[in-house]
Amino acid sequence: MSEVLDLDILLPKKRMIKIGEKQIDVGFLPTAITFEVGSIMEELQGFTPKQIEKDPEISHRAYNLAVELCALFCSVKNPEMDVEWFRENTVVLQINALVDVITQTVQESYKGIEEYPGNSGAAGK
Repeated sequence: MSEVLDLDILLPKKRMIKIGEKQIDVGFLPTAITFEVGSIMEELQGFTPKQIEKDPEISHRAYNLAVELCALFCSVKNPEMDVEWFRENTVVLQINALVDVITQTVQESYKGIEEYPGNSGAAGK
């Protein structure tokens, strides 16, 4: 009998949030959006809090990126949760909190890659 390698054990545990009466599993970062999420996060992290506070153009760009990130992440399983949905159904504090949760999910997914027993330390290279 052959042994079956169960890759499902690598899936993260569910972490549910509720926003706008929708429940979202924020523990799971779908492969389909990994690179787009990373690109948006990289640009967002390029702004300092001081820049966002003092420069209205940067502040507006950071807000738009945060909304785009939330929409990208949530619309995979909930297509109606697009950019317009977030603009009409959330407040800035919810957007900021969701961006923090998404950031944590991304960091944990990379940590999982580094800790995978079959990985020879190639993560991030």
